[in-house]
Amino acid sequence: MALTVLQLVPALKGGGVETGTVDMARGLMAQGHRAIVISSGGPLVKELEAAGAIHYTLPIHRKLPWIALKQVPRVAELIESHGVDVIHARSRVPAIIGYLAWRKAACKASFRMGGRQQLPVFITTAHGYYSKHPFSAVMGWGRWVIANSESIARHMIDDFHVPSDKIRFIPRGVDLEKYQWREPRAESVKGDWVISCIGRITPIKGHRDLIRAFAAVAKTFPKARLRIIGGADARHQNYLQELKQLVLKLSLEDRVEFSGHEPNIPLALAQSDLMVLPSTCQEAFGRVLIEAGASGVPVVATRVGGIPEVILDKKTGLIVPPQDPVALASAMNTLLKDRALALTLARENRRRVETVYPMARMVRQTMEVYQEAGQSLRILVIKLSAVGDIVLITPSLRALRDRFPKAQITVLVGREGRELLHRCPYIDDLVVFDRAQNGTIAGLLRMARRLRESQIDLVIDFQNNRISHWLGRLCGAPHRYGWAGRRWSWLLSHRAIPPEQPLSPVDHQFRLLQLVGVESNDKRLELWPGPSDQSRVDALLNESWVAQQQPLVAIHPGGSWLSKQWPESYILELVDRLAGISKVRVILIGSAKERPICDRIHHAARVKPVVAAGRTSLNELAALLGRCSVFIGGDSAPLHVAAAAGIPIIALFGATDPLRHLPPASSLTLLRTQLPCSPCYRPKCPRVGAGKMECMKSITVETVAQTAAKIVTASPRRNPAVSRVETDLFSADK
Repeated sequence: MALTVLQLVPALKGGGVETGTVDMARGLMAQGHRAIVISSGGPLVKELEAAGAIHYTLPIHRKLPWIALKQVPRVAELIESHGVDVIHARSRVPAIIGYLAWRKAACKASFRMGGRQQLPVFITTAHGYYSKHPFSAVMGWGRWVIANSESIARHMIDDFHVPSDKIRFIPRGVDLEKYQWREPRAESVKGDWVISCIGRITPIKGHRDLIRAFAAVAKTFPKARLRIIGGADARHQNYLQELKQLVLKLSLEDRVEFSGHEPNIPLALAQSDLMVLPSTCQEAFGRVLIEAGASGVPVVATRVGGIPEVILDKKTGLIVPPQDPVALASAMNTLLKDRALALTLARENRRRVETVYPMARMVRQTMEVYQEAGQSLRILVIKLSAVGDIVLITPSLRALRDRFPKAQITVLVGREGRELLHRCPYIDDLVVFDRAQNGTIAGLLRMARRLRESQIDLVIDFQNNRISHWLGRLCGAPHRYGWAGRRWSWLLSHRAIPPEQPLSPVDHQFRLLQLVGVESNDKRLELWPGPSDQSRVDALLNESWVAQQQPLVAIHPGGSWLSKQWPESYILELVDRLAGISKVRVILIGSAKERPICDRIHHAARVKPVVAAGRTSLNELAALLGRCSVFIGGDSAPLHVAAAAGIPIIALFGATDPLRHLPPASSLTLLRTQLPCSPCYRPKCPRVGAGKMECMKSITVETVAQTAAKIVTASPRRNPAVSRVETDLFSADK
């Protein structure tokens, strides 16, 4: 897939960062991608455009807030108009501008049918050691943070708390065709050695130490020359004058040359006998070190930052302590006197550059990050409760995976429902929302911070309440989908209008998913019990003396509301009635809280049912219901589990509307008495006297028993041994 990559860099004047930007643009164009660069301009623009890349000149180097913020709309416009896939920021001010522009452009993207498969992605490259300041934290905001050395990676992790899995280590590369090997001079009859220092004129580069060290070297090699190559910006003109004064003070004015900006670094290295990098502060990488290595120039450098990763002391060059002119002079003298050693180190450096630092490798690794970014849409589905509703979102998860096959889909789920989805093939991750830990404001903020670190692009809010809306907003996702009309729905970015007529729960979800281009008619519910769940069900049935071929009828006596429960006396009568059907065995299911009612029915029944309430996990319940011939129960979680198990259902409804709550099922019989007060959606029936719970009491035992008998007789479902073989990767016993 061809990508459009936008790089943001302060300027294109010729430093290591700027040169790397041009090199990356050239590599992108060579592989058939589109490369765009925004900078304040500079000499490298011509080289960039000659490679076929597009350049826009904007003052994104200016640190004044009102100037920087003024660039955001223009950059966002370019992101939209060019269909940019990756925004790659290489410095702090451009990163702030790029991040805000990315947010602005991402919010405008459309996922409707025929729309995007992913949003543009913002990434950064940390090129240096940044001060611990909020202004610098932006360099860790990318979906991925590229570090050009291990020391920089550790800096971003330790000082800016960037998660290690967001770091991509990609060292800089050098064009081996541009920097060609030249054998170092074995000797100089006149002693006219040329020592070069290449880099910006700034105090952290250690020029003072170098000049003092060269004064000692000049005593041994009177005709040696020092070339200080690099420009000084307006801020460092005084520093440049200080260096020149130091040269005069040491009487080196005929031996030290300040060359200024040098556009042809390969030529400068070809004219050098020794390259010195005397940095005093943490040097992230030191690109000139590998350029010198490719060119055959021996190297002396200081032990700071990532330099020891690039130059191996006494193997590919000499490393000395920083701010130590004596040690620096000694190393320089050593390589000028011992040219055999200089040749050996130069050859080893060239071999290492060819292996570790070729330009092709840097381009390939960066392209891999770009490609990963182009396929990294991150979707968060929020459904915190209840267990039955978790089952009901499985068709939506399947539809989302079909629509976004390469996306990373995470589900935020309550503690009770997490088990149902831990084998779901349509998702990549589960995050558990524990109300005891996350229900407070502090807990909510901790959860939001965790989600924000995942850099969610798109939130599907099936919970649709205050907590879920705030989590979606606080996690930073530019796209947040939910239903309009609620008090907190203003926190959503995209709102679906509630339907005027009641919809089934899955159709209701599908209506919301239409906003992201999801169209599906597949309403099947799914659950994924594993072999360990099947084995535990086998053990439960065996210890209850259930025969191998015996038809099973599952009854759920409980319910989350009293108004959803069929009378206990009715269930007891039904158990005895079903026992009269040949070989039928009744199983009472439910949670541990519903165990007392099941025990009472068990003790009072003439033919004892199996009491499984409180003895199965949710996946074990799914496996158990898969063995049954029919399920009987009210509007509750086991009803939805039974629908996912694919068995016939007899649904008993009273206080709630079946049009809104019935799950899709292959075979479902609805038993309901329509009363003027129903559906009331009251947890407890407000009526008194003979009319209390009339909606459930009017569903007779005779009707339920006859319906169940017909189902069992017509298609008796047996209790086979486990025959399905699958890998149980997430079973609770592992």
